[in-house]
Amino acid sequence: MYVVKADGRRETFSKEKIINTCLKAGTDRKKAEEISGKVFSSVKDGIATKEIYRMILNLLEKASHRSSFFFRLRDAIAKLDSESYELYVKELLESMGYKCSWNKIIAGKSVEHQVDIVAKNAKGRMFLVECKRHVNPHRFCGLGVILQVQARLEDIDDGFESGKNNCRFDQAWIFNNTKFSEHAKQYAAAKNILLSGWGYKGSISIEKLAGRNRIYPVTLLKADNSTIQQLLRQKIITVEDVLKEKISMPKSVADELRKQARIILS
Repeated sequence: MYVVKADGRRETFSKEKIINTCLKAGTDRKKAEEISGKVFSSVKDGIATKEIYRMILNLLEKASHRSSFFFRLRDAIAKLDSESYELYVKELLESMGYKCSWNKIIAGKSVEHQVDIVAKNAKGRMFLVECKRHVNPHRFCGLGVILQVQARLEDIDDGFESGKNNCRFDQAWIFNNTKFSEHAKQYAAAKNILLSGWGYKGSISIEKLAGRNRIYPVTLLKADNSTIQQLLRQKIITVEDVLKEKISMPKSVADELRKQARIILS
């Protein structure tokens, strides 16, 4: 039996993939196998993966309200606007102990550059952080992005050497809400560029960083778009912010948001 992925590719249906997806959402093995079995009994050859996604989400919501939130994390990050995504990445880095400056203009040798985040760790190492967000969470981040970041880093480094700026970066770091192409990964490795993408190997994949430090975007909450946009305009970016910050909206709405936030962070 085959399924059709978002990019049109066909691949063999895998019960184990569904089990792993459910486990990542926080269910136990027994429940994950039960959900996988129910999905398998319902699918037909050629079904779109987005239909399987809906099936899994419905079953997770019935089984565990909390797990259904985490299953939607990938889409939730994609729903952040560009500015909110940058602030979300900034909060991820700060949760790991980095000191961050957002939206900096830095003179290179040739031109000025807008740098999404300048991050410094406890050892004083400085990182040029590029935040790349795709509306379609299934789109690959390609080589072009890595080439642009490397060129920016080199020009800023040249600017430092010629006295045009005081930013001596040790490394570039790209945060991307989708997967990286193989060419992108190969070039980044050759140029010593850190990559944090979706499903990326190692401990700095974006979903692992979010889960380890419980830094989840407010778009994970079940609320209408108007409510979410109000939160983002108030610079309430994460689920934790919902509990910490004052929310300027009707009490009943704010109470419901806080209720969901407590479930997610429990």
